[in-house]
Parts: sequence; C-alpha cells; structure tokens
Amino acid sequence: MKNAIKFLSLCLFFLISACDKEDVKLDTKTLSGKWKLAESYLSTGAAGEWKKEKGEFVVEFRTDGTLAGNVYPEFVSYSIKDSSTVVFKKKDNSEQSYSYEIKDGKLRMSPTGPIMCIEGCGLGFVKFK
Repeated sequence: MKNAIKFLSLCLFFLISACDKEDVKLDTKTLSGKWKLAESYLSTGAAGEWKKEKGEFVVEFRTDGTLAGNVYPEFVSYSIKDSSTVVFKKKDNSEQSYSYEIKDGKLRMSPTGPIMCIEGCGLGFVKFK
C-alpha cells in the first residue's frame, strides 16, 4: 500500500510539474472586451494634445451588445454601425454615435452626434483582462 501511495504521489508530481501556465493574449483588434481609460484629448480651438488619465475608469463592450463600466454609465447597449462608428443606446432608446479607431492596441473614441465636440475631444483606452 505504501508503494502505491508513493507511486501515485510521484505520478501526480510529474503531472503537475509538466503543466505550463499559458499566457492569455488579449485580442486588441476588436472592440469587445474590457478597456481602461488611459488618456483624454481636449482642444479649445488651438492644437490639442492627449493627456494621461489617472483613476480606474473602465468600459466593457460585451459580446451580447450590452455596455458596462463607469465611463459611459448612461448607456446600456451598443451596436457597431460600420468600421469606424459605434452607436450607444440609453434605456429610453436615445442614441449617441462615436467614431472609433483601434490602432496599435489602443482604442480612441470621439462623439460624432447628436452631441459632439466642435473644437475636438476624445478618449483613449487600453484593453485589459
């Protein structure tokens, strides 16, 4: 019986040590997933600039079309209109469009209507787990 326990322990040891923890790669090319606010852009008429953001502001684009997080709390769902436009919807079905671009793992968004920034504004996000 002692030999069987030693043998099973040894087998268990080899099974556990043989397992590698895989690095899960984030798909930074699609809108779905969780994004953390990293920067913001604001212009007052002159050339604006992107500034780093502090704090824990997150938006989650769920695959079922719902929206979560604390960046856009008034919106409950989203739909992708085309390759550069996403439409957010409130509970009362009113809509707000945003232009978006995913480049080099960063998501940048700017309102395009009905509310928009005449001088220029936007938010920049990075994807995380």
